Amino acid sequence: MADTADFYANLPVIENFFDASNRENFHSLPDDWYVAVTDIVNSTDAINKDRYKSVNILGASPIVGIFNMAERDTIPFIFGGDGASFCFPPNLMDDTRRVLGGSKTIGKSEYDLDLRAAIIPISYIRDQGYKTLVARYQVSEFYIQAIFSGGGLNFAEEVLKNPDGKKYQVPAFKNAESVDFSGLECRWQKVRQPKNEVITMMVKSNPAIDDPQQIYEQVLQKMRDTFGFDHKTNPINVPGLSMTLSFSKLMGEARIRTHGQGWLKRIGYILKVQLQTIIGKILMALNYETSATHYGLYKSDLAMNSDHRKFDDMLRVVISGSKSQRKEFQSFLDKQFEDGKLAYGMHLTDAAMITCMVFQYHRDHIHFVDGSGGGYVSAAKELKSRLASLRQG
Repeated sequence: MADTADFYANLPVIENFFDASNRENFHSLPDDWYVAVTDIVNSTDAINKDRYKSVNILGASPIVGIFNMAERDTIPFIFGGDGASFCFPPNLMDDTRRVLGGSKTIGKSEYDLDLRAAIIPISYIRDQGYKTLVARYQVSEFYIQAIFSGGGLNFAEEVLKNPDGKKYQVPAFKNAESVDFSGLECRWQKVRQPKNEVITMMVKSNPAIDDPQQIYEQVLQKMRDTFGFDHKTNPINVPGLSMTLSFSKLMGEARIRTHGQGWLKRIGYILKVQLQTIIGKILMALNYETSATHYGLYKSDLAMNSDHRKFDDMLRVVISGSKSQRKEFQSFLDKQFEDGKLAYGMHLTDAAMITCMVFQYHRDHIHFVDGSGGGYVSAAKELKSRLASLRQG
């Protein structure tokens, strides 16, 4: 069989998110590839205990870990708030098992959270009647995002949670301190919207509908008609971006970055981050530019390089808008739900949360966005309830 390691990197790029539901843009992942899928057990309880920052950083950790072992352009991934999925070729099997096992170990020992993780063959997913289709969406000049279709990722999540899928689960890796999670940062305070709501939404077509493309196109068009064009919906309010110096808030990042190194190393790490943060604040305020980094561009690049809109067998967005806009859009979704076309979940708050992957401070950084207070986890619970109602109906 031909080497398929560069399959994803060689796919064409789409430049408009509103093409995310167009099946003509998607390509079947090779049969010798795998899906790595994770989620945090009882994440809702953790969110209710105000631990959403820990949930987000642990949920993002497998993506950062695999990116430190492979070329980023070759790995399609998606972040779901309390978990993540990524697809990989067979040559990365050992590395993926180490990363997932390391995240499991650190999750339990550092955060007292149980991370489930599984590796499921694409060929098995296909044999069960599901497709794993992927496309590349150009979010910005410096960030290409994977979008998924075909039901394969959704099925992989079901296998992860099903006792019958135990053979695919990955065990904890004892030597977790050897896994490289560098680049995983959590240094920004909540990004508040002074006048708007921050709306976390998950929208999924009725599973009984064979061709959901038209439904998603209608939802996306209504979203644009209601909230305005793309730049207006980004929940990352650039003037409101501010880094934290709080020892306790930086501890979430320090736990995973200094796992197994002892308390002195951990305290030293936080002190170093605080110093970097103070310097960074000054350089950004001065619009300072070196031969390697333009600090004045960092905040605007952060907003552009964010994953606040994504598609993986459903539409997932964190957007900002007025209360009246949200009510108008929610009325549209309610009507679509009553007509049996789709189910949705929604969470409302006044701020967004950011978890970062920073490879270089100049442009090469990606930012995972969630609604504060557990946006995706709460929306998923509501979505699940509506999906169950659709099936019963």
